[in-house]
Amino acid sequence: MKLTNENYYSLEANMEYMSVSQFKDFEKCEVEAMDKLLGLIEEDKSDSFLFGGYIDAHFSNELSKYIELNGGDMVNSRTGEFKAPFKNIPEVIKAIEEDDYFYSFHKGKPQQIYTGTIAGVLVKGKFDFDYDDKVVDQKVMKDFAKIWNEEQHKKLDFIENYGYDVQGGVYQELKRQKTNIRVPFIIAATTKEEAPDKALIEIDQYYLDKGLERFKEKAPRYQRIKFGLEKPIGCGHCPSCRRRKKLTSVVMYSQFFNKENKDE
Repeated sequence: MKLTNENYYSLEANMEYMSVSQFKDFEKCEVEAMDKLLGLIEEDKSDSFLFGGYIDAHFSNELSKYIELNGGDMVNSRTGEFKAPFKNIPEVIKAIEEDDYFYSFHKGKPQQIYTGTIAGVLVKGKFDFDYDDKVVDQKVMKDFAKIWNEEQHKKLDFIENYGYDVQGGVYQELKRQKTNIRVPFIIAATTKEEAPDKALIEIDQYYLDKGLERFKEKAPRYQRIKFGLEKPIGCGHCPSCRRRKKLTSVVMYSQFFNKENKDE
């Protein structure tokens, strides 16, 4: 199928094409990823998701449509002002637009759709800002401090924690397949702090290559799961897994909480 802005997020498009966001869902839990794809659980509408979406929409000239869909969750209907979690949106926009150099990275062709084939899998991507000589992705973070990663039991920078190295590697490859040129992937990051911080971060080619290899290694299995050719494996602790959980035995207290058993 040919992708457009109207059908890009449709079930048909999501089943035919793998996206980076899909890939990251599968990495977290294959069972929950399939539930999301099939519309069995609602899409994320957290405050962070809505905040970032507003900034994206502002700079891609899609703000009126975004407000129509999400304004009720973000704006106080009585006062017409942003609700507390979104009150710094004007400051973030101001911080971007008043920095001429930073703002120049927000003026490429917005929301450009690219498709290609990676490791035999049809892949789609929507670039925030597409230039002839680079791809720019806009991110809005709480701050630039490292983030605790529960799975790895350590703090990670936001690029590694959220898999933006994978996103960059995939986007770079999609553009290379169309133009035959490998261009830099740059994150234009702003924080949601009262006085927003900002940074332009070009991800080193080494990390883009590693991210792309990770995608190539795992995406074929995820696509086979989507087509019903392999069974998804659950993580065991997400809502989708908890809803399916069936007990078959009693577990010892020391095992359940991984405590030392001094009788052994």
